[in-house]
Amino acid sequence: MRRNDRFLLVALSFFSLCTTFLAAQPEASPKSSQQELAALVGKTRITQAQVDLYLTTLGLPEDQWDTHRSRAVDQLIERTLVRQFLNERNVTPPSATLDRQLALVEQVLRNEENPEAALKKLGMTRDELQAELSLPLAWRRYVRQIVSERQIAEYFEKHQSELDGTKRKAAQIFLKLPQDASETDIEQAKSRLNELKQQIQAGQLTFAEAAQQHSESPSADKGGELGAFTFSGQMPAAIAKQAFETPVGEISEPFASSFGVHLLHVTEEIPGQFSLEDARPAILDRYSDEIWKQAVNRLKQTTRVVRLVD
Repeated sequence: MRRNDRFLLVALSFFSLCTTFLAAQPEASPKSSQQELAALVGKTRITQAQVDLYLTTLGLPEDQWDTHRSRAVDQLIERTLVRQFLNERNVTPPSATLDRQLALVEQVLRNEENPEAALKKLGMTRDELQAELSLPLAWRRYVRQIVSERQIAEYFEKHQSELDGTKRKAAQIFLKLPQDASETDIEQAKSRLNELKQQIQAGQLTFAEAAQQHSESPSADKGGELGAFTFSGQMPAAIAKQAFETPVGEISEPFASSFGVHLLHVTEEIPGQFSLEDARPAILDRYSDEIWKQAVNRLKQTTRVVRLVD
């Protein structure tokens, strides 16, 4: 699915969530605290009300807002920097695409009540809604302008197995760790897996036997078998990345994820069939993420940013 289409789906669910969340709220004058500044980006103000709306769109209950407020402010600062950057370069979204998305979002809002009234409850004007929808569309146009065909082709050649639907078959031995595990705990678990790896390589037991005896994953009963999976979307990123970096027939080094510590045995590769054209949207997405990070880091050095929220 293209980034543009994904954003539209997010936007529709996003505004549906907001209107559902606020449908029962009576129309009221904005509280003074809502107009307090959360940040200044150049001359652009980011208010607490805007931060609250952003937190609402993430689906977070109000009692969790304080925990996530600082990160939300960071994200709004980034979006403001990028919007200013695009405006300075006169990069605008495709008008037909923007009009179509506006119509779809207003249709979602109309399911609750009059779109203008719904936006007012959300603390937004139609112009602000249009600006929010415009940002990812304009950014996508900018990325397409600066990423060359040669870069796309070279990226596909370098990362082809990640992009063409290639699958890897693998088995794992997994040791579960709490999310607050210390570095010492992680290293001790890796050491245990290294010992098992040495025993397997010495022929003292097979990988499947080691998984059955020691793995703490449901796959242990099947000798750790995870089946076949592509680079994206079917396995946690840490597992997929390691599986595609490990040569077929080899056992990986122990590695940590947010779940615990893993040891992988990559057993087979199934070639993919997707072409460069099939992979083009994914390649542009990857460039988009990297260019966004680079732009934000550069803009923070040249734009006065004042955070008023810890």
